[in-house]
Amino acid sequence: MNYIEKPNFPSGNVTVTAVSAEAKDVISALESAKIAVVPVDPFENLPEGIASHADLQILHLGGKSLLTASCSKSCTDMLNMMGFDIKNAENDLDFSYPGDCLLNAEIIGKNIIVNPDIIDKNLLEFAEENNYNIIGVKQGYAKCSVLAVCEDAVITADPGIAKILQDKEIEVLKIKEGGIYLKGYDTGFIGGCGGMVEQKILGTAGNLKSIKDYENIKDFLRNRNIYAENLGGRTLRDIGGILPLCEE
Repeated sequence: MNYIEKPNFPSGNVTVTAVSAEAKDVISALESAKIAVVPVDPFENLPEGIASHADLQILHLGGKSLLTASCSKSCTDMLNMMGFDIKNAENDLDFSYPGDCLLNAEIIGKNIIVNPDIIDKNLLEFAEENNYNIIGVKQGYAKCSVLAVCEDAVITADPGIAKILQDKEIEVLKIKEGGIYLKGYDTGFIGGCGGMVEQKILGTAGNLKSIKDYENIKDFLRNRNIYAENLGGRTLRDIGGILPLCEE
């Protein structure tokens, strides 16, 4: 089994992902493409709409290393069987912000986009020990807010994150807020709508055409030879991301 060395960015075809157990259509599409899925079960202390979101419960640090928070036994057992080294967050996730986003960080290259005031201390220790650069943002849902398509290019609707990343010479496509379905909320986040399922293929939970910035997103992706593949439904949905973990 080959573990993806750079979080979020496979170098070939993905063979294992972590996805919300409630995203049945996405799981079916992934499995039809011969991609195994680790289903992330709902955690009872989280709101219904985000209770099973993978980007809240699992943070891939690269290779075999994972940070987890409030993962079910079945999910943890499956990851252990695959040989992952799992470290638990200091605290369980909690219903209210910021207790629900203790692991919500986006790792791109040697940068970690995160609100350092609320993130689990184990991630900050990992960053220091492994010479990662912390890009501090005010948004607690940093990973939810950022869809990273390569190590120097991201999509976000968050103006604060967009400005900070542009100042760090990371290319940003700033899109309009809204239009993403998330049960119980006015809108979801673009970062929770997908993830890379091959080196140059972005899998999405629903059709990007359903949001206003589709043409801009399509051009942004194609400029990097990246193509989007709809894994389920007409409407783009925030399912907590598709987290690539292993590859061929």
